[in-house]
Amino acid sequence: VNSPQDHYDWGLRAVKSVLVVAGSLKRGDKNRPEDQVLMRALRDFNLPKIVTEDIPIFMGLISDLFPALDVPRKRDLQFEQMVKQSTLELHLQPEESFILKVVQLEELLAVRHSVFIVGNAATGKSQILRTLNRTYMNMKQKPVWNDLNPKAVTTDELFGFIHHATREWKDGKFGFLLCCLFSSLLREQANITHKWPKWIVLDGDIDPMWIESLNTVMDDNKVLTLASNERVPLTPSMRLLFEIHHLRTATPATVSRAGILYVNPQDLGWNPYVASWIEARSHQSEKANLTILFDKYVPPCLDQLRTNFKTITPIPENSMVQTLCSLLDCLLTPENVPLDGPRDLYEIYFAFACVWAFGGALFQDQEIKINERSMYVGIRGLNGVKLFEEAGMRLSNYQIEFSRWWLKEMKAVKFPSQGTVFDYYLDPKMKKFCPWSDKIINLDMDSDTPLQAVLVHTSETTCLRYFIDLFLEKGKPLMLVGNAGVGKTVFIGECLAGLREDFLVSKVPFNYYTTSAALQSKFLTEIIACILNELVDYSGIIKN
Repeated sequence: VNSPQDHYDWGLRAVKSVLVVAGSLKRGDKNRPEDQVLMRALRDFNLPKIVTEDIPIFMGLISDLFPALDVPRKRDLQFEQMVKQSTLELHLQPEESFILKVVQLEELLAVRHSVFIVGNAATGKSQILRTLNRTYMNMKQKPVWNDLNPKAVTTDELFGFIHHATREWKDGKFGFLLCCLFSSLLREQANITHKWPKWIVLDGDIDPMWIESLNTVMDDNKVLTLASNERVPLTPSMRLLFEIHHLRTATPATVSRAGILYVNPQDLGWNPYVASWIEARSHQSEKANLTILFDKYVPPCLDQLRTNFKTITPIPENSMVQTLCSLLDCLLTPENVPLDGPRDLYEIYFAFACVWAFGGALFQDQEIKINERSMYVGIRGLNGVKLFEEAGMRLSNYQIEFSRWWLKEMKAVKFPSQGTVFDYYLDPKMKKFCPWSDKIINLDMDSDTPLQAVLVHTSETTCLRYFIDLFLEKGKPLMLVGNAGVGKTVFIGECLAGLREDFLVSKVPFNYYTTSAALQSKFLTEIIACILNELVDYSGIIKN
């Protein structure tokens, strides 16, 4: 029996879709026996939504229904070649599994006018859509693509509403920019007369607050009914695509109304991303060195993280590899590593980046493990450690354990023997590891400065400041994670206060009541104020 998945649907709508596929296959190959046609339809229509662990079980069920029957998949080699060409034009890797997902999406869109593309972050969902859209362009078609995040706006902004005071109908508009949202997008695409594909991509997690309003659009009615009694029909070339992480909050009725394309994390893995990143590097010898180093360091690090370590917040494996590539972008500069530099020099920087990409987010809190159960305590000091050791408990720090494993297994780059691998940074001039304590800024405190505004730097804050400056200089995004009261706000405030004048800093509190309109208003206010400051000086005289 297949595992219980939120996106599995074996109801009547799924049966109808299988029959539609079978009818299409039969009409395309009239001489093929019906059992082969039905077996191919059952297998090829349902495989796109099966998770990797369930594929052997599902194929076993197919074999039981059609014993000793093995029908090859119907393939359009010319279309697959066009998909490969589009993949290369987008600077992606034409992996067979990726090409298959693009072809499966095209086959689903031929049967269902609504499709859920389900998968974890960084599994390639957006690239699948981009590749198929580019393929349409290469086939001399003129596809239309509109996308929006339905979770970023209210339901009224998404579908429109009747004003409670004037009873006037307000269409789906958003904020100051008057961007058309779902009802407006649907109406505009319905008025486009050409027959080429038209997509509305809803990129955001499913919420019953808005998805239930689309039931009549997603079923065979293909009509959006608004509160103004207006009915907007879908034309035969229009498709709804939902790019989502899961379907836990969707009802079975919603799931049954759409086709499912599930992108397994194992379908692509991290290799295609790394291959594309390496191809973007300029020097051939650098590409060769980096390829060898990725194959040497990344697989054992990921294996250890799967089994032995725990991060402070869930991080996909692909995201860790992306962090590694971002760190290498920051570190592998011509000043640090010449383009024709030796492989040993590349390996030093690669090892330093690896330590922080895979170990920087590991849990550091002292955790007590008792019979495979864990609990957290606030006890510190040698007496506390001794007490728990006598009670048969063990304090755990995953960064220390990672450091021990690294020093034991990765011996090509020598770290200092004292402390952990996280206690050192790589000096760009001497090309050797030095303690973070050497970079601590001396405290120069003004007597008039209030105590709560003073930040006393330690090795930890010096390390964090180093990486923040590194990422900001290259324009890389960064997220700081920690418990309440550990000093995140003070530390970030001090970092942002030291930025150059060409940086615009805006502090926006996010909570349950934060709306998209309030966020947009905050950003626009800051930007307008910045523009006015550029035009007018403080005395009110316009600058030349």
